[in-house]
Amino acid sequence: MHKQLYRTVESLLDRIDNSAGDEQMLVDILELLVNGAETRDLGVVSGRLYREESTAYRLIKSIGEHGAAIAGMTVSKSYQVVQDIERRRLWVISPDTPGFDAEVEAQFTGLDAAAILIGRDPAYILSLGIADHLSEEDLLVLLETIRASVGLKLKEQALANQMRQAREIQQSLVPPNLPTLAGYDLAATSVPAEDVGGDVYDVQEVEADVLGVLIADASGHGLPAALQARDVVIGMRMGQAEGEKITGTISRLNRVIHRTSLASRFISLFYGELEASGNIAYVNGGHCPPLLITPKDEVFELKVCGPVLGPLPDAVYRRGYLTLAPGEILVLFTDGVTERHDPKVGTDTDDIDEFGRDRLVQTVLDLRDMPAAEITAEIMKRVREFGNRSPLDDDVTVMVIKRLSAEHYPPAEDLTRVSVETRR
Repeated sequence: MHKQLYRTVESLLDRIDNSAGDEQMLVDILELLVNGAETRDLGVVSGRLYREESTAYRLIKSIGEHGAAIAGMTVSKSYQVVQDIERRRLWVISPDTPGFDAEVEAQFTGLDAAAILIGRDPAYILSLGIADHLSEEDLLVLLETIRASVGLKLKEQALANQMRQAREIQQSLVPPNLPTLAGYDLAATSVPAEDVGGDVYDVQEVEADVLGVLIADASGHGLPAALQARDVVIGMRMGQAEGEKITGTISRLNRVIHRTSLASRFISLFYGELEASGNIAYVNGGHCPPLLITPKDEVFELKVCGPVLGPLPDAVYRRGYLTLAPGEILVLFTDGVTERHDPKVGTDTDDIDEFGRDRLVQTVLDLRDMPAAEITAEIMKRVREFGNRSPLDDDVTVMVIKRLSAEHYPPAEDLTRVSVETRR
């Protein structure tokens, strides 16, 4: 009987919408307990939900018996039955209950009642009117099952609320619209493996006709990685605002991450400053080398790279340089793109077929004449399809920077500051 009761309560709670807020969720639970077909055999025929106030509990929902007519009535905290509910957290109320006041109880119910205390600040009392009920022991089992299950549901909702807030914070750091730079087409997209993730990108105007572009990937995913990625975005923006050299900003950020992170956590990033002329100075901290694709289908990796941020407080970072010529495309990405695989194909590392660099390059080549936004969308689509549309194992982020060709936009004059050799 007890196992069936637990299953009944669990099935009810599974139908509750977590997003409605604690109080509405408790109202929904009360309605299901009173009106649900699953609870008819338990003798539940009415129900009330009370919200804690300073000196009393106010009735905010009444189902059955007196119904909505008694909503808003209060019962004092000085009433012994209420004090016992607060102390014991679950209580069976009948004329034999110590301190029972028939006049007080008659305002709310003419039945025996089973009550539980739920939550805090404010607390709630959920009271069920019971007709033809089983033994008091079985009623206590019912109450404890409901109390434990509802408590777990409230904790799940609290965690969901925290994750929702974290997601909103993370989304607030991502520019809703990327800054524009004459002669260039930029787009980026990011999809977390969980509600929030450790991937992040950013594009900010550093000064007139100069954009700072960032892509970063914190180890792991979920909330801890998201918090670390947030710190990187904020740290980089502070460095941009203060006009620091990019190597100095990243070295300082590395020391901060080293002091504040767990030893097992780190973050990779690529940051570059793109000038209208096409010149880019960049620093790579252990991140996937961006790919430069030319109109002749040549593919170069930006090789200048230092260590990931976090493990080594005195790590040295040096700048790399390139010039993005008209018609060329620069692709920034996280390893969630290239390491995507179909979980149904092979379990041995040697058998796993990953999306890989070549498929990424081929996607860009297939759509090279399309807008950057369409290229990023197609990359994301192919990554999902390659994994047989299974849930992502890792966060996935892509940024595409196209320098428009001469027929679309007149080329800038200064294209000679950096030789092609520095791209290799």
